[in-house]
Amino acid sequence: MPRKISTILNVESKDLNNKGAFNGFIDIDSRLHIDPSLLDICKINEFKNSRATFDKYFSEVLALTNGSKVEGDKLWKEAQKRLAFKEIGNTALGYSKGGTVGNAIGPILANKILTTVSQIVEAGIKDPIIFELVGMFEEGVGADRISDMTVNILFDNFALYSSRVAKELKAPTKKFSIKENDYELPFDPQTGNEIILVPKSLLNNLPIATDWDDIDRVCRYNDALRNKVNKIIGKSWKSASRVSKRELKRLLLEEPDLLKDLITQYKSKPRSSYDFQNDPLGELIWAELSEKAPEKYPLDLNKFKPVTAENILEIVKQICEQFTTLIENNGWFEYLYDNTGKLKPERAPQLLFFGIAEVYCIANNLDLSRETNAGVGSLDFKLSKGFQAKVNVELKYSTNTSLLKGFQNQLPAYNKAEKTNTSIYLIIQTKRTNRNIETLKKLADKSRKLGERVPEIIVIDGQKQQSASKRR
Repeated sequence: MPRKISTILNVESKDLNNKGAFNGFIDIDSRLHIDPSLLDICKINEFKNSRATFDKYFSEVLALTNGSKVEGDKLWKEAQKRLAFKEIGNTALGYSKGGTVGNAIGPILANKILTTVSQIVEAGIKDPIIFELVGMFEEGVGADRISDMTVNILFDNFALYSSRVAKELKAPTKKFSIKENDYELPFDPQTGNEIILVPKSLLNNLPIATDWDDIDRVCRYNDALRNKVNKIIGKSWKSASRVSKRELKRLLLEEPDLLKDLITQYKSKPRSSYDFQNDPLGELIWAELSEKAPEKYPLDLNKFKPVTAENILEIVKQICEQFTTLIENNGWFEYLYDNTGKLKPERAPQLLFFGIAEVYCIANNLDLSRETNAGVGSLDFKLSKGFQAKVNVELKYSTNTSLLKGFQNQLPAYNKAEKTNTSIYLIIQTKRTNRNIETLKKLADKSRKLGERVPEIIVIDGQKQQSASKRR
């Protein structure tokens, strides 16, 4: 199984939780992010003055920007330098496609942000909070980079918090020299790298600073401006998510009053962190369920030993069938939906299947990897036993708009790139209509008649409160 921070530090999960620390996975990218707006309400002692530190940092960048006479002069370069941030590793918050180490904000993106900020300053807005909001209208800046930026600026706070929690839990620590300071930090015994603990109270699935849905109706202005705004984004800021960031930035720079309105509304929004108890993204519950599955729902694959290129497909199908049973007959369909009844992101069942597949594979000496880069895109799952024994599994909701495209293009390309002989298309049906699934089956039948290699299709009934269905 992927390694939790509690496992790495050899402490109990509940004890880490009691300290308010996020018990994430070092090996798997998280979809949770540090939300700087939550600094205002964080009650952890090490973060008591973090909001002031955060604002002071950007106030100084604004002063440099304001003092710069021309792009590229000494003050400009200093401001650009302060806007370039590296990703802090081992926070269990990595978001990169190729692993848990990303690029944060490099000098090119920093200069791009600085150019935008310079234009905003020229328009008469000198509130440091614009750096917090830049992800709403600047290409290449999202929740991950806002998160990295926050850790960099407040690294001392995070390091001191990590040190205290580790010592209180009697987790091993050692000395690290980071950012010209020495810290006694917990570490990963396998790599020797430091572990930076993140308070759960600072985490969100999508920070307000990058989510238009948390911003309300655009203020009413004169008729000319109101008509212009309505034409581009509509009557509500929520509609802005459908407009390109380039267009939004152009509008905000042309009409500074709109940006002032955005800032005012952002400051007035109530703050709340991620709901860890209900876990609406399914980011954590999958591991707990998976760990208990072999004992509660055993799957005996011993009859397939030794694993060969001839029987590995049947092994993977058995794992898929077990997953189907858990969803359809053992009530696990509930974990596909949040506490409001809304379907969780597709990543939730992918993680759940990944966990289930891994715990059953471990007992049978099978290798399993996820989201490997075969040169043609991300592959959800790959099970292997020797070079010639590989099975690709891709899981999608039946409502996924790329369901047919994935079948027609993605899996055959993956198979070719990975030199894989077999693949499975695992579909979770979440609505009564199965038009896409029936179309998929017709495509498969047509391809088989043409002698083409076709992925096996397994359909799981994941509808709420529906009776169990047969695999189709």
